[in-house]
Amino acid sequence: MNSVDALEIVAPALVAGILIASIHGPLGIEVLRRGIIFIDLAIAQIAGLCVVLVDLFTHEESWILRQIVALGGALLAAWFFRIVEKALPKEQEAIIGACFVLAASGVLLALANHPHGGEAMQDILSGQLLFVAWADILAFAPLYAVAILLWFGWPKVREGAWFFAIFALVVTASVQLIGLYVVFASLILPALAVNAMPSTRIRWALICGWVAVLTGVGLSVLSDLPTGPLLVFVYAVTAVLFRGFGRMAGQRVP
Repeated sequence: MNSVDALEIVAPALVAGILIASIHGPLGIEVLRRGIIFIDLAIAQIAGLCVVLVDLFTHEESWILRQIVALGGALLAAWFFRIVEKALPKEQEAIIGACFVLAASGVLLALANHPHGGEAMQDILSGQLLFVAWADILAFAPLYAVAILLWFGWPKVREGAWFFAIFALVVTASVQLIGLYVVFASLILPALAVNAMPSTRIRWALICGWVAVLTGVGLSVLSDLPTGPLLVFVYAVTAVLFRGFGRMAGQRVP
């Protein structure tokens, strides 16, 4: 592969990864603060199930229909989790985990007799970041841009039902671009990396995510290893290093 071909593949992947990391960082910090760690897995899996069902039951592939159904399912799940947060706060995490298992099992059942079921399952779990095209980025970039602007420009979206709604919007797009595993890693690991820092946590979570994306995509191209699983490991290593950086910088670490 020459340098031009490599750039054509890597550039969209890097842009998509950095764009996603730019909103997943602050969202992950809020998820960790609320103690609802599995909400990203649950909503992403429910959105993935909706995508699978649309593809199975429609004869012609319709991107718009897929997004409407996936987003509708994610928003319904977010609304349900908001109700659970208010009504059953002590059981919230268990209910979210149960919903994730149900959605994951639904995907397995839906794809059980599908000739390309294994490939579809792999796409949902680990994604195909290196196959992201500029058209995909142009389709989802406005959503990420709005989410980032709202998050930093209108702090009210971090509270109550607004948080669940914006979370559902972002995760619905992200799971289709980078897969379930990387969605979880990019939300939770940067948040864990900066969790002990008393200040500037969002800034360092963003930097942690950007470094992980740049390193992970680069290593994937050089090693010819699957981008999704490799990126999860790179996120983990980067998070450990950033946690250690916080200790060396004199930040309070438990």
